[in-house]
Amino acid sequence: MSQLTTTTHHSEHAHLEKLCTSIRGKLQFMDYLVRAAVADVDRFQGENDPGTKIFLRQLIEMHASNLAVECENMRLVGELCHSLESAVNDDMLDSFDQNGDAA
Repeated sequence: MSQLTTTTHHSEHAHLEKLCTSIRGKLQFMDYLVRAAVADVDRFQGENDPGTKIFLRQLIEMHASNLAVECENMRLVGELCHSLESAVNDDMLDSFDQNGDAA
């Protein structure tokens, strides 16, 4: 395998690692938002004070808004899938090149 091919594979691997870390972080944040929203809904439903209910409603709306934004940002999952497919396809091509089976 040439120096350029090795460098390219290392760069692709580093990109995959970065994408995976970013996706994990986003999923953890979304998990936090979901748990917080559910807990706040429970608190809202059991609350008798009107002022506290208003505050909890605003908090729940904020969680919902943040979740909507995070869902839009999940394009990273598509990018990860594309990178994974490319890595597998590139590896297959390298295998053919090393065996002399391909051009």
